Amino acid sequence: MQTVTLSSKGQLVIPKPVRESAHLATGDVFSVRYIDGEIRLKPIVASTPVKLGDVAGCLAKPGRTPLTDEQTRAIIAKRLKAKHAAA
Repeated sequence: MQTVTLSSKGQLVIPKPVRESAHLATGDVFSVRYIDGEIRLKPIVASTPVKLGDVAGCLAKPGRTPLTDEQTRAIIAKRLKAKHAAA
């Protein structure tokens, strides 16, 4: 077991063998939790931004005619208008 020392700024250095084993890199982001007397670090996997065109149609139902972009925009505008009118 390796040990680390908490700095005056509250920082820890993850030992190189641990970083390499976990495939960690500079800039990786972690969630930090205190559970049952343990401090747990868990790397958060970065997600790639998704564009509408990449997922368009993934929820389509068989036999249903897809909406055009114009129809989709009109429905969104109508629902946003109704939502803001109710607020």
